[in-house]
Amino acid sequence: MEPSSIDTSTRSVLRRIHIVATAWFVACAGYLLVDGLRRAGFNWWLVFSLSGYSTSVLLLLVCLYLFAFVHGVRGMRRTRAEHPVTGTGYYMFPYVSTPLLASLCAATEIDDTSRTNGHLIYIATMTLKATFLAWIVIDPLAGFIEMRLSASRSHRAIRKK
Repeated sequence: MEPSSIDTSTRSVLRRIHIVATAWFVACAGYLLVDGLRRAGFNWWLVFSLSGYSTSVLLLLVCLYLFAFVHGVRGMRRTRAEHPVTGTGYYMFPYVSTPLLASLCAATEIDDTSRTNGHLIYIATMTLKATFLAWIVIDPLAGFIEMRLSASRSHRAIRKK
């Protein structure tokens, strides 16, 4: 089997960054949920029922994010020939740190007014949007495009034999 395009020390650092970034992502999602409940007049501790449609959409999103998390932590891109771009550290660092980078970018856009709650909502929202875009849209699309390359297809066929 061909060696990985990311060495073990880099993979370890990327794994740690990914865990911290995912924890930040979950914290942002939780903050938005609690704030939304508070604005709707509910207490933060109130457990509310969801309709069947909302439950299925929520389950789908949770499954997609869990797939992205496991995909990033396990390091599915192990061979250079099959993943010449997305298997490199230059791609994986922005991928795993997307929530952190998005929150930093959002924080730099905030003006100096003193609406702390509004700033936190903006940062959390931008974090969720950027993470969804990177983990659920761009990364699978990039992987799909890479796997459509003839070199990637032939290498995979050889590896699967």
